Amino acid sequence: MEVDVEQVRPRLRGDVYVMRVQEGAYIRSNLGGSMLKGASTYEWIQRIAPMLDGTRTLGELCAAVPESSRAALAKLILLLYGKGYVKNVLDDRPHTLTADLAKTYAANIAFVEYFTDSPELRFERYRDSTLVLAGSGPLLQALANSQLRAGVRTPVLAPFAESQFDRDRVAEHLAAARVQDPEQRIAYRDADGGQLDRVAADATMVLHVADRPMIERARLLPAVAGAAGASFAQAVVVGDEALIGPVIGKDGDATAWESAWRRLCALAPDTVGADLRDHPEAAPSEFLRGPTVALVANHLCFAAFRHLTGIDEGTDADHLVRFDLETLETANHAFLPHPLALPAVPDDPARLPALAAAAPVDDEELARRAVDCVDPRTGVFAEITERDYEQLPLFVSEVVVSDPVGLAGGPFPVHGYGESVVESRQRAVRRAVERYAAVMADSRRGDRLHGLDVLTGEPVAVDAAAVFPARTAASGRDWPEAVRAALAAVAEDNVVAALPTATGPFPRLDLDRGGPTERGARYLKLLEIVEQPVEVHDLSGLLGLPTFAFTTPEGTVAYASDLEADAALEKGLERTLLAYQSRTADQPGYAPAPVPDLPAHLRGETGSRPDSVTLEEAVAALTREGGRVVAVPLDHDPFLARTCPFVVRAVVVHG
Repeated sequence: MEVDVEQVRPRLRGDVYVMRVQEGAYIRSNLGGSMLKGASTYEWIQRIAPMLDGTRTLGELCAAVPESSRAALAKLILLLYGKGYVKNVLDDRPHTLTADLAKTYAANIAFVEYFTDSPELRFERYRDSTLVLAGSGPLLQALANSQLRAGVRTPVLAPFAESQFDRDRVAEHLAAARVQDPEQRIAYRDADGGQLDRVAADATMVLHVADRPMIERARLLPAVAGAAGASFAQAVVVGDEALIGPVIGKDGDATAWESAWRRLCALAPDTVGADLRDHPEAAPSEFLRGPTVALVANHLCFAAFRHLTGIDEGTDADHLVRFDLETLETANHAFLPHPLALPAVPDDPARLPALAAAAPVDDEELARRAVDCVDPRTGVFAEITERDYEQLPLFVSEVVVSDPVGLAGGPFPVHGYGESVVESRQRAVRRAVERYAAVMADSRRGDRLHGLDVLTGEPVAVDAAAVFPARTAASGRDWPEAVRAALAAVAEDNVVAALPTATGPFPRLDLDRGGPTERGARYLKLLEIVEQPVEVHDLSGLLGLPTFAFTTPEGTVAYASDLEADAALEKGLERTLLAYQSRTADQPGYAPAPVPDLPAHLRGETGSRPDSVTLEEAVAALTREGGRVVAVPLDHDPFLARTCPFVVRAVVVHG
């Protein structure tokens, strides 16, 4: 391959190490290692290494050696270039760093060079940035020291008052730093008085540290920095953990930290600061001392270095680093935007017509999408697991769902079950999405929410109080399926209340005729194998759509409704089998929700199976006393609404 030697300006990477071996030379860097054979290879590399400083082109280097050696020299340099040990810095932008500074901060510059181009210029820009370090106590002192050692020329400190700040200690750090970098200085600005805009004035980046849960300040500062055109990152200590990041660019999402905090508190509502207020009275962790203070500061300093030198350019502010002050363990936690951290959006009926035409989302696709929702500390869902649950005759999975706005009384588990672990997990995810959407109410949307009349498709406004928190939420692969599921959920929710109005006994189905579906037949066979008797009574006349009660010697375990009679029977038999499994395994956590017994006087003799009903017939049954059925999408979390657009609450509206 022909190479224009005047278009290659080679520079040996700063992390390259060469060792003599019997075969020739072994060369290694952070990119990996290579064996270069040849008796004189090691000597050649050692001889040319000082010349590979990026100041001369390959042509100029070749011209400086005897003609007989030029071809070998060019071949060796191009080999090193091809393997990544040498960079072509022809297009690197000029800088004004002195040779002494470049040597002093050679390791920092080499780190930048590993990821991107023009490392000296990028480091120089970082060095000359106006970094405002806001906070208090030893954390602020340590952060100042970290930035001095990283090469910032003049860090600007803005101390707050909640913890004692030692200026003399910072002066000692500065004196030590100036031994190798005499240009460095420390500047101060007033941070008291509640005027946070003073903190970020003229800043390139604002770094905030707090040794206790100063949550209101942590929420406000990103927006203040953004308004000043500055990037932002912070480290806030809560309990025995430091929460570091996310790094928010000057044009980035200033609500990112609040989203992370709200997500964290949705899974840990007892966290100090969950009320979004500052807590200067909280005592700092007993583990925040000595090395841990420096480690937290170094984490934040490193994040700022990567951001300002462009190493992390293009990355989103969607990760938080959790640093355990006791064990020194770190973990990255992804989070999604929290609806209440985002600007309020009014409930818009114009979004509704698109639901019917939206692409289907089946169980497999929903489970794939839900991966982005899972994180043990900051997720919409904390985990998807089988725990130690019995997995026969049904497979059982659990998802822990966060409580995003406090309507559920804290995080809670939901369960999925099926004939395989894949099915149980997919069902658990779907149930988790439904239950999360049912308690994710954004009150800022107003007292009236919009849904669609399930028969006419007309937008209808309903009282928000009739929707949230939703007792019954359903979903489907598409909008029509979700609407049908929501109607069935309303029927199941109403059946117990309707029992006192029954005028006669309900017929008992003859299960000896087999199951209604192939799956239902398998469930009946399994109930027979485990010797679990079950009686099924037809309550369809009570509600006007197929509804059944499932009773065992231990009592009534389920009521199941659906527009399709066979589907209702299958659901009820599955719940009956699950109830048996949870009872015999002594694992009540995944048992079907308890229901009142079907009274003995309402248990009639054998009758025929009911017919399925149409959507129109189901609506007519639910609106016997007038009104209309409105399907309201539970979409107050925009990300979850994109993940699964078809989560619905059916509401009977009168008037």
